[in-house]
Amino acid sequence: MKLDKGLNSSDMKIRNRSRVLKLLIKKNELSRKGIADYMGLTKAAISRIVAELIDEKIIKEKGIQETGALGRNKILLELNKKLGYVLGLSLCEDHLMLIITDVSGGIVGTCLHEFEYHTDFDEMEMINLIANKSLQLLWEHGIDKCSVFGFGISYIGEMDNININMISSGIQNRLGLSVIAENNVRALAMYEMDFVRDLTSNNFLFIKYGPGLGMTIVQNEKVIEGINSRAGEIGHTIMDSAADTTCRCGRRGCLESLISEKGVVKDIEKKGGLYSPLILNNKLALIDYRQASIMIENKDQFILSIFEKRFDYLAKTIANAIILLDPGFVCVYGAIFRQKIILDIIIKKINTYIAENIESKIIVSDLDPGNLALGSATLVIRNVFFNSGGYRTVQMAQVQ
Repeated sequence: MKLDKGLNSSDMKIRNRSRVLKLLIKKNELSRKGIADYMGLTKAAISRIVAELIDEKIIKEKGIQETGALGRNKILLELNKKLGYVLGLSLCEDHLMLIITDVSGGIVGTCLHEFEYHTDFDEMEMINLIANKSLQLLWEHGIDKCSVFGFGISYIGEMDNININMISSGIQNRLGLSVIAENNVRALAMYEMDFVRDLTSNNFLFIKYGPGLGMTIVQNEKVIEGINSRAGEIGHTIMDSAADTTCRCGRRGCLESLISEKGVVKDIEKKGGLYSPLILNNKLALIDYRQASIMIENKDQFILSIFEKRFDYLAKTIANAIILLDPGFVCVYGAIFRQKIILDIIIKKINTYIAENIESKIIVSDLDPGNLALGSATLVIRNVFFNSGGYRTVQMAQVQ
């Protein structure tokens, strides 16, 4: 691990501090003994780390936990969520979403901005739009820019009309904040690792389904990127080369072009009538899956004709990924997976293809399907908080 200049602490000390911070985020609150038990270190060693983190105002004592037994009660510790904030940006073809979170990943404020149809992006106009909306969002929530540790950007895999590097450098210059950019599916997988789950495995697949389709491969708590940074791009695997569909990547018959929510919206629009209310937002391809699942349960033939083949394609893809990569589990993210009727259909199909019961291996993400910017914020928190054991946040706060 590369340390910032001026820090004399060992890598082990930083790793242990980082582990303490991650534990407090996932568990919300723990005693010194609880932290020691989880980390397998002595209480004395943890007490030294905790004392340092308290002195630096990174964590604080919350209160007393009554044990109900003889002896001293446990003093609970928690992260100081007012230590600072981060800005996150989710940049898509048809909209952007900005978010402010504290260092625990807790949402402080959000802003959604939809683009006009067929927008030809001018990078400088985009930079000005993002910077202005970021400053407005901070002002609305009474947050000084000096309290912001960085700016994260997540983006979809293929965005030929937007130069991410130019956007990143432009935002850095306009706001005076360090900027980190990453593919949106990887960023969400990082959020899942760092803030949501007490993982039972460090090896898992994160699959996002929505207007697009993507996958992140996590092995030993590390995101696998591949030589060209395209590992896990299941949306661009060829499913039917004879299909009359052209993907945004330029190839014919890609899985994403066959099953994406944009295609579902188009099919529903053609039918119209009583099915029109299923489209919650045409531009963002938002579908009322709760009502769709009811129609599926009632054997509505039109809805079944729209979804059955798509469910089959998706199930085959997940089954193949499980066979090829043998993950500890598969975390699925998207509004479609939150409907039990639909999820059960997909799982049943997967079971059929791999001839085993994988229900326990499929976990539905708790992340809000409508807020991709959560992953963006994670990029900053990982960089300036976790990876340095909190040292960089202390340095930044002193400078500010």
